[in-house]
Formats: sequence, structure tokens, C-alpha cells
Amino acid sequence: MIQQEGNPYVRDDTMFIKVMVGFAEMPKTVLPYALSLNPGLPTNVQQYIIKQEIERTAQTQTLQQHLATNQ
Repeated sequence: MIQQEGNPYVRDDTMFIKVMVGFAEMPKTVLPYALSLNPGLPTNVQQYIIKQEIERTAQTQTLQQHLATNQ
């Protein structure tokens, strides 16, 4: 598994280990997206991308609720 070709966690004899702390602050719907991000990205970039996804998800849910109440 670790030595599979194309494994994003092993590159050029370097193993990337992804550790995330503070799941309580992250919506469960965003967790799979957050864990699928490129582990080679800097932490601040990953946090920014996750924040954008949380905002996008919240906007989508708000729009869906608005449309449901106006039908």
C-alpha cells in the first residue's frame, strides 16, 4: 500500500504524514474533502482551502433552504 505507484503520501523517498487536529471545529460534511487535499501543500494553504470549502458549503445550504421555503 505505501509503495504503490502514484501514492500521494510517498514522493521522492519522502513520506508525508497528514495529521489534523481540531475536527470539532470542522463540519463533518467537509471532513472527506479536507482529508483529500494534497498533503504536500503548506498548512496555511490547506487551511485556506478548507475555509473556502466551508463557506461554499454554507452558501449552498442557505440557498437550498431559501429555495425550499419559497416553493
